[in-house]
Formats: sequence, C-alpha cells, structure tokens
Amino acid sequence: MGTPSHQTASPVQTGRVLVVAALGRELAALKRGANSDSNLVLLETGEGAANAERSVGASLDAEMPRAVLSIGFAGALSQLLQEGDLLVASECRSISNGVFEASPGLLEAARRIQGDAAVARFGVTLMVDDVVCQAEGKSRLATTLGHDVIGCVDMESSAVARVCAERGVPFLSARCITDLFTEDLPVDFNRCRRADGTISNWKVLALALRRPASFKALLELRRRSVVCSEKLATFVRRLVAEIARSSG
Repeated sequence: MGTPSHQTASPVQTGRVLVVAALGRELAALKRGANSDSNLVLLETGEGAANAERSVGASLDAEMPRAVLSIGFAGALSQLLQEGDLLVASECRSISNGVFEASPGLLEAARRIQGDAAVARFGVTLMVDDVVCQAEGKSRLATTLGHDVIGCVDMESSAVARVCAERGVPFLSARCITDLFTEDLPVDFNRCRRADGTISNWKVLALALRRPASFKALLELRRRSVVCSEKLATFVRRLVAEIARSSG
C-alpha cells in the first residue's frame, strides 16, 4: 500500500481586503478602527523585501483575499511631492525585481475617489534594499525614473507586488511622504537595523545621543508619521468602500 500523498490545502477564499505594511506605526490609525471593519485584514510584515515576501506569502497561503493593498511611508523622489502627500502607484519598480503594474480595477477605483482628497498623486514606487537617508541618494534614484515621472522610494512595494502577481491577486500600493526630496533623514537608519532588517529604537537613540541636534528632526519625523498614518487609513477606508460600492 503506497504512502498517501501530502497535498497543500487551498487557501480560504474571502471577500476581505488584506492591508500590508512594514511597520506597526504605518497601520496605527487603521488598527484603531479595525474591530469595526470586518472587510479588512491588517498585516505587519517587518521591513525589507524578504520580510514582506515571506509574510504576505504565508498570509495568502491561509486566506485568499479579494485584493491586497500595500501601504506605508516613503521618501519623495520628486520636488512636486510635499510632506503628507499620498501617492498611489500605477507601477511598482525595482532594480532587481522588474516592474509590476497595479491592478486596473483597483487603480480605477483609486482614481474615482481622487476628487475627495483621499489621493494626492499617481506615480511610481521604486523599491530599494536600504533606507535612503541622504537627499543626494534620492536625487540619484530620481534620475532612473524617467522625465516627468513622479515617484517615491520604499523597501517593500515591488516585493509585495511580485507575490501577488504570482498568485493572481489584485494589488495596489499607496505611500505617504514623510521625507522630502531635498531632505536628509536625522540619522542613518541603516546603522540601526537588526539582523532581521527591522529598526531598533535603542540603536536610533544611541545614534541621536551622539548628535543631539538630531532629536528635533526625529520628533518632526514622528509627527509626520502620525499624520501619514491617518491619511493612509482614510485612503484605505474610502478605497475599500468604493470597491464594495462598485461591485455591489
């Protein structure tokens, strides 16, 4: 008698939307109302492509949502982008992973809600492996986007897009600008990363103590993060409502 074959169970099909972010503070505003919205599933992946791919892949193995929204903070790659601007990506680019286009239906739904100020810009995200801490680095990356392309830099969008493309799940990325094209970050956050790629607050504090002038800029960055979290939550709720309205 042969050995029974082991088959992977198919993920449960649901009508919910999976909202993915690297950091808890990017999801903070959504979490406050998560219990009242049964249409959303929130997933914190940790920073970087590897963490994003692993976490999103595991989530999609368990549950197949109607769509995946990748959200988070980003640095501007255009002088047109101001702090707190929300950019919806028609394309997610990466030097190593290629180009992934947003799902047309989700992109169109985002365009329909643009008039209510939930969306500031449409453009592209460019995924990199390390935090871009200097304005000089953002300037170099901007030259790769092409003439008149509005973009921002992050560390996960293209990775999440690739996983979704492999599984045939509709995908959209939205990023809120926390640091401007001409701004340096207060500290080198790459020196504060743990082995798994996440940021250690203790290491950030240690670097800041060596340069006390950075504390003011860190507090400003924290303020912007709170504002951006609220804007991302507003966008997600309006987009999910629009998806439900148009498909109802």
